[in-house]
Amino acid sequence: MFPALETERKQETLPDPYEDFMYRHLQYYGYFKAQKGSLPNSATHQHVQKNNPHYLLNVSFGERNDLIPDTLQKEKLLYSLMLSSPLLRSRQLLFDELDQVNPRLREPRELFAFFSSKGTLQAPRWPIECEVIKESIHHIVPTEGSYFTSSRVGGKRGVIKELAVTLEGPEDDTLLFESRFESGNLQKAVQVDTYEYELTLRTDLYTNKHTQWFYFRVQNTRKDVTYRFTIVNLLKPKSLYTVGMKPLMYSQLDANIYNIGWRREGNEIKYYKNNTDNGQQSFYCLTWTIQFPHDQDTCFFAHFYPYTYTDLQCYLLSVAKNPIQSQFCKLRTLCRSLAGNTVYLLTITNPSPTPHEAAAKKAVVLSARVHPGESNASWIMKGFLDFILSNSPDAQLLRDIFVFKVVPMLNPDGVIVGNYRCSLAGRDLNRHYKTILKESFPCIWHTRNMIKRLLEEREVLLYCDFHGHSRKNNIFLYGCNNNDRKYWLHERVFPLMLSKNAPDKFSFHSCNFKVQKCKEGTGRVVMWRMGILNSYTMESTFSGSTLGSKRNIHFTIEDLKSLGYHVCDTLLDFCDPDKTKFTQCLAELKELLQQEIHKKFNERGEEVNLEGSWSDISLSDIESR
Repeated sequence: MFPALETERKQETLPDPYEDFMYRHLQYYGYFKAQKGSLPNSATHQHVQKNNPHYLLNVSFGERNDLIPDTLQKEKLLYSLMLSSPLLRSRQLLFDELDQVNPRLREPRELFAFFSSKGTLQAPRWPIECEVIKESIHHIVPTEGSYFTSSRVGGKRGVIKELAVTLEGPEDDTLLFESRFESGNLQKAVQVDTYEYELTLRTDLYTNKHTQWFYFRVQNTRKDVTYRFTIVNLLKPKSLYTVGMKPLMYSQLDANIYNIGWRREGNEIKYYKNNTDNGQQSFYCLTWTIQFPHDQDTCFFAHFYPYTYTDLQCYLLSVAKNPIQSQFCKLRTLCRSLAGNTVYLLTITNPSPTPHEAAAKKAVVLSARVHPGESNASWIMKGFLDFILSNSPDAQLLRDIFVFKVVPMLNPDGVIVGNYRCSLAGRDLNRHYKTILKESFPCIWHTRNMIKRLLEEREVLLYCDFHGHSRKNNIFLYGCNNNDRKYWLHERVFPLMLSKNAPDKFSFHSCNFKVQKCKEGTGRVVMWRMGILNSYTMESTFSGSTLGSKRNIHFTIEDLKSLGYHVCDTLLDFCDPDKTKFTQCLAELKELLQQEIHKKFNERGEEVNLEGSWSDISLSDIESR
């Protein structure tokens, strides 16, 4: 457990020069932003602050007062005190009772504070021009700019702008809209009739594209009145709203009184092309009608079940404070995002009896939310983490044989501001895994670098990046065709096994293994070219299933979380020392491929002899999906 994650630290009787020096050093460079009163050894630090004029640093990120002129001399003095301190000897090497050095090292000290010693969360950092309301948005679970400049906890400073509409009295039934909260997205609402509103979504920050994700609040509702909402600036010509998908609605009163959370609502749902044609980009409209369940309610609408950066931090805090889970789940900072938000890296594995057994473990790498508007990815990730961190015998076995590297939220900036696809660089991060621009794409650069180092020390059995899909139903994987005949069709075994373990949710026939040129910068392709044979993108629909018992039913949060469990279950099948299942799946894949070849040649009116070297036929020629 790190010092930053400890709930309490014992007060030391003597000041600790090393701790004092490091905190001031990190404050100066803007990395440490905890409040003074919440620092470990806070009494010691308050004493130093009172009696040492050098301690004039502001703990706010990126801000400090002018240093006194003799700063350098005082730092030299402080450094000499630090070196002479008897406490320094135990910073890395551990000493036993006989004062002999134990060669075992302490865990590395973290540069960034995850959570304060009192267990409070770090506030999300916003682009400085983004206005943010003061209220914190919680749900129960069953402005356009030219370029990104800087960020601040809480976003834009100063008094929030007044509401665009001021109610004239209790009889005024005008709806009040708001989205200036975490993951919210709504740029404008225009009342075009008594109970009809046209809504405009904000594009991803610093772009003029990617209007898909919406999440906003409505207040001053009236019961038993039919309202119509129309989003007028969507960009995709196809949508699952045309085949039965409904928006999500959340009633605050229903949540408080009946414990009812998000639910699918809406009637007369249509998705159509906007008639306005000014010779520029075409827009599409989504329209639906709704009747609110209560008068004077606060309701929310969303494209999918929201999962915010704060939700993730609450979850990680619970893991860090769990005395059992924290033993085999180590929380690290992978990097800082452009806005200064922490990108977390989890290392999950059981301690091995010997170094040789630890080195022999294979690795599995999982990530999510590179596209911030695909919140379904976070729910699958949560299901995976819930299971792998549990005391289930299967979870313990997986931790015994694997090292899991998990990046649960790759694009926290985009999640916070309510983007659909991009980071604050205004780019789709899942097209930049080959980047050398560390400063522009830190989350992607550090993820790739982490996996590169991991490959140098152990085999990475599987890589999977969780996503959401806006035009197809079910859940499926995109993979990469392997050209090595020794492993022919092996990359398809895991998806086929997963389809057998989750037959009512996962569709193998929707999987695709073709590597297109436009996808060369994706995580799936880059990791495959780095040597990971089983490299996948998992796509989860925003709608529901067309399979088995879930046919024509919207996916719930529990459905998505169950996929996280099924990933674990399939890993056990995939790595079973008894290769019976693996062999059976390979035989089934060959049979499916033979059928596909016959179908292709019949469509061309040709005959094919599949006896002999039929496996030399290019899979790219066969599969044109």
